[in-house]
Amino acid sequence: MPKHVVFIAGLLLAIPVWSQLPAGPGTSTEKVERPGHGYFIHLSSSNLAGRSSNDEPNSLSIHLLSAYKTSKGLCFGAGSGIDHLEIPLLPFYAYLRYDPFKTKFSPYVWLKSGYAVSLAGDDQENTWYGSYTESKGGLLLNAGFGFVLYTWPNVGVNMGIGYRFQKVSRTYHEYWWGGGEEAVREIITEFNRFELQIGVIFR
Repeated sequence: MPKHVVFIAGLLLAIPVWSQLPAGPGTSTEKVERPGHGYFIHLSSSNLAGRSSNDEPNSLSIHLLSAYKTSKGLCFGAGSGIDHLEIPLLPFYAYLRYDPFKTKFSPYVWLKSGYAVSLAGDDQENTWYGSYTESKGGLLLNAGFGFVLYTWPNVGVNMGIGYRFQKVSRTYHEYWWGGGEEAVREIITEFNRFELQIGVIFR
């Protein structure tokens, strides 16, 4: 696992431990109550692990989403971020989450569905033959489960594990400078990744 993911995970796990330490002399304690329904922002960082043909078995994903939670625990919203699966990607997705309990510590399940746009430009491979590669994104699906712990009234930390599916399309164009027909090859890669997610929720 990349060192930056381990560092962030350790930092987020230290927050709830620190918040539960007994207060010193002369200080007052305030009971943390979990917020009810309303809007929230979720910032998360994920490590995506799985088999890869480009020597990148682990890759980083950073997402920011905004959602609304109903009084029944159903959350819906939308988000975006930055992913790197063979090429850099900009995802846009709808977000659905079920958070059934109203306790300070609560499990939940989530679902994301959308499309990721490629941030990679055309790659000129061979100037003599006029070959270049056009990169495209593709369908994104993500599901998982985790838990959230509210250490302050409007701030919580979360950890979760899930499954990420991402389709990436790359089109190879090859032609001779002297003329002739252009040869076009499209290669579609389907990434199936295990996701370890950590994040912070702001209400």
